[in-house]
Amino acid sequence: MSSPPSEVEAFVRRYFERRSGPIATEDPGIYRATLPEALRPAFEGADEIRIAFSPEVAAGASRVELVAVGSYVLDRIIEDAARSGWHTVERLEATPDETARFAAQAIRPTNASLEVGSISTEPVVHLLFNFRVRLTTDERVDRFESILIDVGSRTERRTAPALFEERASLNEEGGPESVEIADAYRIACAALEARVESAVRPLREQAEALRKAEVERITSYFDRSVNEVLDSKVADGRDQIRALEGDRERRLAEAEEKYRFTGEVELCNVRTVRLDVTKADLMLSHRGARRSIPVEFDCMRVEVGPLRCEVCAAPMASPVLCFGGHLAGPECVKGCGFCDRIHCRTCIAAGAIATCSTCRRSVCTDHLEVCALSRRPYCPDDIHECAICGRTVGPEYVVRCASCEQRYCAVCVAPPADRCLTCRELQAAAPGDPAVAALRSGDPALAKVTKWRRASNQRFTVLLAKGLVWNVLLVVEPGGKIVVRKKVLGT
Repeated sequence: MSSPPSEVEAFVRRYFERRSGPIATEDPGIYRATLPEALRPAFEGADEIRIAFSPEVAAGASRVELVAVGSYVLDRIIEDAARSGWHTVERLEATPDETARFAAQAIRPTNASLEVGSISTEPVVHLLFNFRVRLTTDERVDRFESILIDVGSRTERRTAPALFEERASLNEEGGPESVEIADAYRIACAALEARVESAVRPLREQAEALRKAEVERITSYFDRSVNEVLDSKVADGRDQIRALEGDRERRLAEAEEKYRFTGEVELCNVRTVRLDVTKADLMLSHRGARRSIPVEFDCMRVEVGPLRCEVCAAPMASPVLCFGGHLAGPECVKGCGFCDRIHCRTCIAAGAIATCSTCRRSVCTDHLEVCALSRRPYCPDDIHECAICGRTVGPEYVVRCASCEQRYCAVCVAPPADRCLTCRELQAAAPGDPAVAALRSGDPALAKVTKWRRASNQRFTVLLAKGLVWNVLLVVEPGGKIVVRKKVLGT
């Protein structure tokens, strides 16, 4: 199976089809191209040449010109294409179906539903600047860069690569004014400088390292040579030393020239592009928040760039809508361990999510409990509400009553004997007390007891059946269930 043609090959084929005629296959990997009039002077008047797009094929055949980035043939083709005014004006249109479909697929929220609001598409005038960049040290690097500038907003639009693409050109009037073109060109140059900086820095550092190594090698060699002349028994070695010093300076100058970094930029052509740009409002919502997001994309690259987290500014593929209305990435949000509430770090810093002091689970404000004594946060599973005073306290402030064996806050259970306030307030039961009557009727052993003491709190009733020596202590819940029954000595 043959591989698809490269961008360079596709461009060159279209060039010849437009300017002279399709290139013909002569041998595998070797083609015959008819030269247009504009290129014949560059090839000694020849009306056709044999070309190859593969360096291996070109090296193994005679009288075959290599067409590749940086080659003589491609440079002449690009120059002629630029002079001939390819793609001077273009109109690239979007279809309504495409617009609606990609607007709906632009954002994939993690925890919210998505609705597509208003959608509008209009042509926006852009200027496309195609540059050829050549970076030279002891080696040469050639790059082709396309910079597309929105004339209205004066910003670069990152869109699909366009240097080796061809689309239908239209004869349209009303292009940018000369001042707008000049401004756009300056913006494009600044964008190009920023884009190639990453390639320039390592190339320059490598060249400087090679230059220093070469200078050290040359200097060391000639220093040894001069010392050898001085140590020799030749009567007068000054002529030899002068010759060595002259040779050293020449070699050092050659090294400086060989590894000197140079950068060249050539503007190949400029195109006016009327590009359909779509703007849409996308609505994200869930039970706790609703957020409208304006998005924009063009018909060449029908995709919305990744949204950025409003907490850390990092790009995020699947945004999370926090209950405070912020958009954040998964690493910048935290959810409640007891419901679906999710908050970003900005909301968490404001107190929207706390951490349980015992189990370390996250707790939202709807489920957060605060210890009345320590003021520390707790989740519902690790907080205790005192049945006597109603205080909510953490585990470290829960104390067991030695008498009724129930747990209350540390304030309501105190010495002596670590009894709770309810047990300490036992009073004689009134005649006909319903709790006492229920116990006497249901338990023959208690039916004969006539002396009872009782006290109640918000959850329990503590009853003491008085005997001659031993008493029976009972703890009863409101429904009549006995949770504690034991014999005790004295009151």
